[in-house]
Amino acid sequence: MSVAGSQQGEVAVGSVAMELEHAVGFSGNNVNSLWAHGNGRDLVYAAGGCVVISDVSDPHSQVFLRGHDDCITSLAMSSSRRLIASGQAGHNADVVIWSFDERKLLHRIESHDTGIAALGFSHDDKLLASVGKTGDNRLFVWDVASGMMNAQAMPKGEIACVSWGGHEKDIKRRPTHRYIFATAGNRCVTLWILDPFTGAIESVNFSSGSHQRSYTCLQFSEDGEWLFAGSSSGDVTVFSVRSRMLQSCFPCAQGGVLSLVYLPPDPSDDSMSAQATLLVGGGDGGVMRLEGRGKAFRETPNGNAGFSGGVTSLASAPNDTVVVATDQAFVYYLHPSDMSVERVSENHARNVTSVAYPPDSCEIFATVSLDCSVRVWSLDNYRVLAKAIVRGAGAPTSISWGLESLITGWEDGRIRAFDGETGESLWTINDAHRGGVTALCVSHNMRFVVSGGAQGDVRVWDLKSRELVCHLKEHTLAVTRVALSTDDTHAVSCSKDRCILTWDLRYEKRVASHVQRMGALAGLDLHPDGERFTTVGQEKCLTAWSFAQSEPTNMLHNPHGNQEGKCVAVSSSGKFVATGGADQTVRLFDMESFQQVAEGAGHSGDVVDVKFSSDEKQLISVGADGCIFVWNIFQD
Repeated sequence: MSVAGSQQGEVAVGSVAMELEHAVGFSGNNVNSLWAHGNGRDLVYAAGGCVVISDVSDPHSQVFLRGHDDCITSLAMSSSRRLIASGQAGHNADVVIWSFDERKLLHRIESHDTGIAALGFSHDDKLLASVGKTGDNRLFVWDVASGMMNAQAMPKGEIACVSWGGHEKDIKRRPTHRYIFATAGNRCVTLWILDPFTGAIESVNFSSGSHQRSYTCLQFSEDGEWLFAGSSSGDVTVFSVRSRMLQSCFPCAQGGVLSLVYLPPDPSDDSMSAQATLLVGGGDGGVMRLEGRGKAFRETPNGNAGFSGGVTSLASAPNDTVVVATDQAFVYYLHPSDMSVERVSENHARNVTSVAYPPDSCEIFATVSLDCSVRVWSLDNYRVLAKAIVRGAGAPTSISWGLESLITGWEDGRIRAFDGETGESLWTINDAHRGGVTALCVSHNMRFVVSGGAQGDVRVWDLKSRELVCHLKEHTLAVTRVALSTDDTHAVSCSKDRCILTWDLRYEKRVASHVQRMGALAGLDLHPDGERFTTVGQEKCLTAWSFAQSEPTNMLHNPHGNQEGKCVAVSSSGKFVATGGADQTVRLFDMESFQQVAEGAGHSGDVVDVKFSSDEKQLISVGADGCIFVWNIFQD
């Protein structure tokens, strides 16, 4: 993978380098967050705070455009597919214009305040419209060549979407130099007329009488004469651009209309009966195909297809296909001619909370997420090999590999096991921890699992019988991590109470205690020599400890700037230690000196877990942005 933007994705110091190999993630909750390029290979989509250009034919070919410090909320691609625009949430609500061909940032626009609600390029790539979220609500039109503002306005009410309709036509229906575009939101659809030479902008609301809707998406017909508006009521309203009036309305989707794509008639068919196609994506996970011209469209026979999650993005692609994306982070190809479906990829739809490699394997890994799913991924093609979803149990918080099974801890206080090859549920330990399971670790001999709970309990469970072996209670707050010595005789737990406790599992008692000076502990990992361990937490330090001493043996202050560390992992040889933090970076340190040897940027949320492969050639990080990053580690 290559990385472009104002912040680099990898930094190397000395003889060690860390390079981003692949990013798994997709912000499917945002409308129109996925686009298809005309080359037939590349998809452009938002993943947290990054724009990803991914070759669907080669999982190892990705370009990573990094220019935001918060999650991307709006993404647009020009008609020629040469330009990309992305806008983010938060107070630094920047809009960034990118060159697709050169993979570089062209302009950064810093005029919005609270977030970007919608972006849209004009049909000729010359202009870009941006609309702010609630609290901003301003509308700007930008000159793409210079990055300078062309016009601005203050729409009435909240705007959800924007679409361009070409040039305004005169009374003889000939194009003029003025542009038209439309915005829509709650109970209002507005047509804007822009003079690009003077910056003068006019607006007129479409007349709809008593027909009141909360509009979610817009599409113009190819001639700019008709405007199609999807609504949260599940219908599509057709407006005449010439008369500025409502012409028709037809129901299309349960759960509201979330996305639209208008496909013009076949250019080779110049007859008056040539039909355009309108695809309507619904919150119920369905796509409906309608055909017609002007204001009259009707559903076609066998014109429905179903998907996993609400359909938030529909984008036309080469070879008579349409790319479909859902709010459950699935991506598909749809063939409108017969409504057949081909799955392209799947991703976690919410925060990823934990990651684990199987013992002595570097070919697959497993993750759990707040979307209530457990997934096993291939490192060869990054596809999901096995999956399990549990509803009504809260979210999974932790994961560890058994022999050929996945052992997971959940917010409902249960420990659940799944088959690592099929995702089939194997067994459940009920009431493992009151208040939820917060950490767990499977023993090296695969005979037992140690779990930590929200009330400070540490418990040991026999994996064969699922019976409680021992109960250890000295922590006063939630346990955040547990780890086991290589001989499985000792367990180490850290907690939000600032304590690190070492337990002798043979005698079921605490044998050592270490206390961090201030703040909760978030992460812990043991050195393979069995004599040391490393922690991170709210003290904002990377700290090395010895089991033989009560005070730290080494301490690095502020490894993540002024942000706290969230997770830590020690490599299998003990040469490196990796950390993830609230500054959204992954950092690699020399274990002995604590000198930083590499840094990786790309996440747009807290990095909450990191794991090394057993051969130390790769590192996986997962974050609150729902993304999984696979990093290659190179050593001389």
